[in-house]
Amino acid sequence: MITLKGITWDHPRGYNPLVAASKVYEEQFGVSVQWEKRSLSNFGDQSLVALAKQFDLLIIDHPHAGVANDTGCLLPLDDLLTYEQLQQLEQQSAGPSFLSYYYQQKQWALPVDAAMQCASSRPDLMGEHAVPTIWEEVFELAESLKSKNLQVGTALCATDCLCTFLSLTAQFGSSVRENNQLLVTREVGLQVLQLMRTMRDNFHIKSLDWNPIQLYDHMATEDDIAYSPLAFCYTNYSREVFRKNKLSYHNAPWTKNVVLGGAGISVSANSSHPKEAAGYAAWLCSAAIQNSVYVKEQGQPCNIVAWKNDDANALTNNFFANTMDTLTYAYVRPRYGGWPAFQQWLGETLHDYLTNDLQPETVLDQLQEAYELSYKNK
Repeated sequence: MITLKGITWDHPRGYNPLVAASKVYEEQFGVSVQWEKRSLSNFGDQSLVALAKQFDLLIIDHPHAGVANDTGCLLPLDDLLTYEQLQQLEQQSAGPSFLSYYYQQKQWALPVDAAMQCASSRPDLMGEHAVPTIWEEVFELAESLKSKNLQVGTALCATDCLCTFLSLTAQFGSSVRENNQLLVTREVGLQVLQLMRTMRDNFHIKSLDWNPIQLYDHMATEDDIAYSPLAFCYTNYSREVFRKNKLSYHNAPWTKNVVLGGAGISVSANSSHPKEAAGYAAWLCSAAIQNSVYVKEQGQPCNIVAWKNDDANALTNNFFANTMDTLTYAYVRPRYGGWPAFQQWLGETLHDYLTNDLQPETVLDQLQEAYELSYKNK
């Protein structure tokens, strides 16, 4: 029997559906796929080159497509799957997920999991308060909730500082794009840095420490945060029994141009069974699997058939229907070879800015200088 080794990230959403689907695949096709886990931070930062030496299948983040292209550590799926297979998966992809893994005329992964930053709430705590649709309403809500000893919270650890900055600069009209001369315009950059400081000052004090999982665990178990405007979504928290309280998810304020997340499944260039690995990946991303075992086993599918399915929405408190517009118009991060290292530094610098009250003008100058260097440090 052929055995494939895969690496994913350590959360029920990232692990459980892969394990469950692999059991079905082994029964149907006689190929075993064994999955291991890494931390959420390593999912965004760990070396693809090193992982590709150990595993046949890698669950990756789309900004690493440029690294795959530059190093050759992954195999282009155009060489392993038929045009018809790729075309069908592209047509069934939710939002820009499929194309986010297409770089330099090659498809480096198939989207298996779709996500983006969006809003969430505890309906039982929100009461009569309306879910904000614009940023001004977010801060009005934060002020109004104080009388009930309730707060707004968000995820602003270093990684999420980065993504919030990218979402806000895109929403304010200066998207960070590959080969921009400027990271962002000075006007928008300073405006967004000030807005992030306002978020820090008006939102839950632990927001600076939290990633989305920590934020949602707190929201679902404690009773002091009624709303969050911007964090990567996790359908698990909108399901029955996953945590003490169930969350509702909503489109982000202003809806459009928030950062795309999610995950793709890729094939290592060091795999002894690349055809079999690619065949499994295509099967896993198909509508039939994404809309059945994948979503039922805590997965957050990328196939649009699952996003539009009534049963999937009933299972997740209308998670998919409620956030579809935000995903459809999500912003795709740069993917050149120097971007992953730069984005890690960017997040740490932004977090330092918020933690230590640094001067926004100085910070913006540092960001611009490092952005220019990132093209030289691939």
